[in-house]
Amino acid sequence: MLAILLLFGAASPAVLSAQAVGGQAAGGQSAEPPARTVEGELATKVRGSFTVAAVGDLIAPQPINRAAPEFARTADVIRHADVGFANMESSLVDFRKHEGGVGGTLAPLEMGDSLKSLGITLVSRANNHALDGGVEGMVSTDLALDRLGIAHAGSGRDLQEARGARFLETPKGRVGLVSMFAVEDVGNFGPAYVRTAATLRNGDIGGAPGVNPLYLTTYHVVSPADLEAMKAIAARTYGQRAPAHVAPTETAGARFRYFDEWYEAGDRPGTLRYAMNPADERGNLEAIRSGKVQSDFLIATIHSHQSPAFCGACAFGTVPGMKEELSHEPPDYLVKLAREAIDNGADMFVSHGVHALAGIEIYKGRPIFYGLSNFIFQFGLQFGDGYDAMANYRKRAELENPASLESVLASVRYENGKLAEVRLYPVDLGGRDRPISQLGIPQAASPAVAQRILSSLQQWSQPFGTRIVIENGVGVIRVP
Repeated sequence: MLAILLLFGAASPAVLSAQAVGGQAAGGQSAEPPARTVEGELATKVRGSFTVAAVGDLIAPQPINRAAPEFARTADVIRHADVGFANMESSLVDFRKHEGGVGGTLAPLEMGDSLKSLGITLVSRANNHALDGGVEGMVSTDLALDRLGIAHAGSGRDLQEARGARFLETPKGRVGLVSMFAVEDVGNFGPAYVRTAATLRNGDIGGAPGVNPLYLTTYHVVSPADLEAMKAIAARTYGQRAPAHVAPTETAGARFRYFDEWYEAGDRPGTLRYAMNPADERGNLEAIRSGKVQSDFLIATIHSHQSPAFCGACAFGTVPGMKEELSHEPPDYLVKLAREAIDNGADMFVSHGVHALAGIEIYKGRPIFYGLSNFIFQFGLQFGDGYDAMANYRKRAELENPASLESVLASVRYENGKLAEVRLYPVDLGGRDRPISQLGIPQAASPAVAQRILSSLQQWSQPFGTRIVIENGVGVIRVP
């Protein structure tokens, strides 16, 4: 009853009486419990000192257990936190029994033990690599994480299971997680990944297994003159007209559909605007709100590859033909979604997927990380045909792009339910100075690299009014 009232009640805080939750004092007299409010249920409910260590993407083909002090210093920050969060892109399978394809981001089951030893206790699973080993690989990964006691969210037998919050029990309270994957209608991370999305159960008809999607419509922003020119060209050629099911308002005036992509007139030509599917936006916010009612602390997270601008040849450095630039600026929809998630109870919002750092915002006393880049990034070193890292130019370009190999580990500390401090530990994943076998493995950054990472993060966070102070090679955000 409480969850339903919270999800569908008025926007202003609703006070729930004893009768609303079915309680009465002995003798038939109304009890007088403390009033429950929506505001109170959506508050950060952990008490005392509580720390979350958060990192970005994990992609590794083999277990990683290193004794090097540079590695240990980074891992210790996670191990000493109450929660260690990451985005899990590797799929854990038993290669002796796995009958699906070998490649993508598949890794042996022992890789899960490495994550456990690193202090990772909570992972997101809604991403474009969750089905690299097919449904069999997705299920194998989820079961492996269950056996290790690593809580996970974002994948499931159907959309209800994939979208719902999952929970991690800690000595200081229950931590919830809602995990999303942004799927756009065009581009490299568009239609090809629709197959990964879970679908709804419908009575006796089961839904499709997969991940929790947030569908996006992409609009290419052009000048008004260019839009009119495109319309004229389309009228004289075989340019595709809008299909019959598209409302007339979608094709009139400032918007136009041409060869299966949307264009609209605007004052920032060359940029991209994204519109969230209303049902997915609402469904994910309801999952966040409901999950927070059932937990003391909740993380909302999304795997997003979207860029705010078109760049036909600069994604991943030298890879042509990919529309998503490796950008340090979040797209418009992501800022909107992150703030909505906080408004609906998320205590922390984390985005990953672009393989680059982006700015940090403190919104209503809660942190938003618009891009945590990578933490273990050995993409291209997987076993299998076509994954020779020395020969495959696309993987080599990703591995050697400096923006993908410099990151931070965010340690977020709360005191009695209030955000107190965010500490940003610079992480170096290597470059051309490392052999392939050591590339993409996190180490504490040298002073020079740490300064470069943190100075850049200061710049990218400025538009959100966030002040990062650099102290002894660590970025610090203090919240009064």
